[in-house]
Amino acid sequence: MDKKRLTAYFLLLVTAALWGIAAPIVKYTLTFIDPISFLFYRFILVSLLFSVPFLMAIRKKPLSLRQLIKLGGIGAIGGPITLLLIFFGADRTSSLNASLIIAMAPVLVVLSGAWFLKEKVTKRERLGLTIALGGTVLTVIQPLIAGNGFARSHLWGNLLLLIHNFVWTTYCILIKKQSDKHSPLVLTAITFFSGVVILTPLFLNQKALYNPQRFPYQAPEPPLRVATPDPKAIPGILYMSIFSSVIAYTTHNWGMSLIEASEGTIFTYLQPVFAAPLAFFWLDEKMSLPFWLGAGLIGLGVFLAESRSEIIKGKS
Repeated sequence: MDKKRLTAYFLLLVTAALWGIAAPIVKYTLTFIDPISFLFYRFILVSLLFSVPFLMAIRKKPLSLRQLIKLGGIGAIGGPITLLLIFFGADRTSSLNASLIIAMAPVLVVLSGAWFLKEKVTKRERLGLTIALGGTVLTVIQPLIAGNGFARSHLWGNLLLLIHNFVWTTYCILIKKQSDKHSPLVLTAITFFSGVVILTPLFLNQKALYNPQRFPYQAPEPPLRVATPDPKAIPGILYMSIFSSVIAYTTHNWGMSLIEASEGTIFTYLQPVFAAPLAFFWLDEKMSLPFWLGAGLIGLGVFLAESRSEIIKGKS
C-alpha cells in the first residue's frame, strides 16, 4: 500500500474515532444546554483557535474575495447547516429513525463520487459498502421492530435528516474539488467562520426560532439558557470545539484530499464502533447481540472496501 493512501486511512480512522466518541458526549452535554447555544459556543471557540493559523496561511497564499465567498458558501454547507439539520431533525423524530436515515449518507457520497467526480467503484468496494450498510442497519433494527415504526408525527424530523444526507453529500463533493487548491486548515477554518455568521442571529433570536405558532409541528418551547453555559456543559463544549472540530474536520478534509470520496466516506460506518464503549460505561446504555454482530459486519465491510488497492496493485 502506498504511503499516500496509508496516510489517508490513518487520518480518516482518527476522524471516525473523534466523531464516534462525540455522540455520547453530545447526548450528555445537551442535558445542560440547548442545541443552538451549544453550536454557537462551539463555533465561536473554534473560530478563535483557527484565527491566527488561518491568517498566517492566507498571508503565504492570499485568497481573493471571490474565493473567500465561494469557500464560505461551501463551509456553511458542511458546518452549521448540516449540524442544524441533525439537531433539529433528531429533536423531531426518534434517535432510531435518525440513525437509520443518516446511515444512508455514505451511499449517496459513493454514488455522487462516481457520478460527478468520475471515481471508479470496484465490485469489492461495492461489496464492502453493502456489508457495512447491513451492519449499520442490523445495529438499530431490533428496537425498530419492537417499537411503533416510523410514526407519522416523526415526518418532519425524518425529512430534515434526509435533507441532511443530501447536504452532507454535496459538501463532500464540493470540498473534494477544492482540496487540490487549498490546504485542509484553510478549508476547515472557513467552515467555522461561516458557522459563526449563520449561528449568531439564531443564538440571539431563539425565541422566534422556537415559536410554536410559526412551526406547529415542533415540540413545546424548551427552556433557553443562552447567557452563560452551565459549568457541566463546558467539558462537552471544549471536546466538540477542539477534538471534534479543529482536529476532526482537519483530518477529514486532509484524508479526503488523498483518496477517492467513495473510499473515504466508508469510514463513517466505524463511528458507532467507537461510540459504543463510552455509551456503555459512561451513559449505561446496553449493547445487545445485534449490536455486536453489526459492529463485526461494519468492520468487515470497511476492511473489504479499503483493501481494494492492495488487490488492484497485486494484479498490475
